[in-house]
Amino acid sequence: MSIDAALAARVAAWIDSAGHTSDEVQSMVEAAVAAGFDPRSIRLVVDSRANEDTVDVRAVASRAGLRVIDADARVLDESIAETSAEILFIVRRGSVLPDVIPKVVGYFDRFPATDVVYGDSVTEAGLPLLRPVFSPIRLLGNDYLGPVVAVRPSSVRGIGGFRNEARRAQVLDVALRVHEAGRVTALLPDALATEDLSQGDFAGTSAAQRRVVADALRRAGVAARIDEVEPFVRRIHYDVVGDPLVSIVIPTRGSEVEIAGRLRVLVVDAIRGILDRSTYTNLEFVVVADAETPPSVITALDELCGDRLRIVAWDAPFNFSAKMNRGAAAARGEYLLLLNDDVEIVSADWLETMLGLAQQDGVGIVGAQLYFEDSTVQHAGQVYTGGVAGHAAFGWTGGRDDSLKSMLVDHEVSGVTAACALIRRDLYFEVGGFTLSLPGNYNDVDLNMKVRATGRSAVFSPWARLYHFESKTRDPKILASDLDTLQARWSRRMQVELYSRML
Repeated sequence: MSIDAALAARVAAWIDSAGHTSDEVQSMVEAAVAAGFDPRSIRLVVDSRANEDTVDVRAVASRAGLRVIDADARVLDESIAETSAEILFIVRRGSVLPDVIPKVVGYFDRFPATDVVYGDSVTEAGLPLLRPVFSPIRLLGNDYLGPVVAVRPSSVRGIGGFRNEARRAQVLDVALRVHEAGRVTALLPDALATEDLSQGDFAGTSAAQRRVVADALRRAGVAARIDEVEPFVRRIHYDVVGDPLVSIVIPTRGSEVEIAGRLRVLVVDAIRGILDRSTYTNLEFVVVADAETPPSVITALDELCGDRLRIVAWDAPFNFSAKMNRGAAAARGEYLLLLNDDVEIVSADWLETMLGLAQQDGVGIVGAQLYFEDSTVQHAGQVYTGGVAGHAAFGWTGGRDDSLKSMLVDHEVSGVTAACALIRRDLYFEVGGFTLSLPGNYNDVDLNMKVRATGRSAVFSPWARLYHFESKTRDPKILASDLDTLQARWSRRMQVELYSRML
């Protein structure tokens, strides 16, 4: 693409050759030149310490008249120091699109407080690969920033430059440190490059990313264990700080239903399963029981829970929001676990998983992965678009995922269902709990939006897993007044889904 000299002078490009063949590097170089980058402003980054043959890659640079620099942090810092460019494009894979320079420069000009920009991409077959808005919890689990990341050189200098400890994962390291410094990383919601999804481990890059994430957690004072789920995908086990009391608030009528051919008293079986299978034990159960609840159910709960049970009577007309608020008021715990009575625990560490996330800086409410009785997905976070709400991954079968590995990493979402959600008790009351104006539907959407309005995030964990025996074909009987109330409150902020853009 032909761009004017003044625009070309504002940008520079680094092409990272790590893990790429010489043919791939050649394509990356050709695309950058075709997009308008001056060859004199392009650097080909090679890792001389890796067990890779860089001779052919250096030959590509020689033919194109490009300068080669080593991935050593000192060399990268020297290159940053000498550049006159305002914006540095780091190309990690794929081929930049012809209009990438005016798109990205235009974004920086429109939002001058932005330090780092990433964007969407497309596959070689033309399939769009859409990324979420900046999501720090997700970024720890996988580097989703894509093939092209643009950064202001002044911002890199402002955080102290590059680190040799981050070799092979410098972009992730910079993004994490920019965020730590309170600077802005932003999504440009437009395609910047074409990429091939069949990437390998890039000769140790996944291990380097794991080290970078461990460093970031140490700097933040967060105790955690990192498991590599697969290359480039990590599960962060956040240690629970202290031993906070969790009040599990469950509304019930004491119903008995048939599940898998067996009659079950829902609330009794749900609490028995929690007591038998959960590895976190500092719990109390706040059961908000309708007047119709059989006395035998109350007796069974008392025998199960002993002095950890608090029965809250409800004899007013149905109002889910009011019932939950009454239960929350009776709870003594530091955290509230809002839970339906028709659930069954799958993962024993579900509460530690949710608590560990809820204790992270900036997190307001945490949700779990819920399955229907047939083991298809009911809930993997809520999706808000066009002023209405739905569930991400609804009906997906086991093993299905998107290109961002959303079913394998903790990540920010627009909201989480109150069928299983953890929130600090003081935050619950800070935002006013559930609104009484939404007695049956959308009350959890409203709660999520109020939490997010405080600047805190909603986070979904695929590692906290439960069955939710609600029927797929259940008619929620959403009243027009429910939708009107929700949209009167939040319609303008629910028009475009920001997080689950791949689902």
